[in-house]
Amino acid sequence: MGWRDKLTAGAERAATEAEKALDKGKTKAGELQIKLEMDGLAKKLGYLVFDYYRGREVDQELRQSYLDELARLEDELNLKKANAAAKAQGEYGSAQTPPPPPPLPPSAPDMGGAATQAGGPAAEAAEGSSCAKPFGPGSDPEKEINTPFPADG
Repeated sequence: MGWRDKLTAGAERAATEAEKALDKGKTKAGELQIKLEMDGLAKKLGYLVFDYYRGREVDQELRQSYLDELARLEDELNLKKANAAAKAQGEYGSAQTPPPPPPLPPSAPDMGGAATQAGGPAAEAAEGSSCAKPFGPGSDPEKEINTPFPADG
């Protein structure tokens, strides 16, 4: 192999590695974008909780839409991470393919929302939640994330 062939092969390897790095950067940027969207929704949800504590009326449909969107974004983020991990595993020559993600658990019958389908803390908290208690002093928001606010009466 002549020096030109070696130079060409080296340039091709460098181009391949640069392309891999670019793909990895795009994946990380996509994950960051999703995380920023989730942060924005979490902030809005936090303001709804604050409004409730201050005695203001809270729109339950809006609250549920935030929870549903957060769950959807969390699922999307997990899928992107799994795809990136599978791609990275494939790049390193592993013949083993990762198993498909587990199916989403059914939502709690009294919740009716997708927020409990994410399999995250909200789903775990919903399993032990009575859904009758609102957020309030002495309550545990982690356990009551899917508890509907009481209707103003």
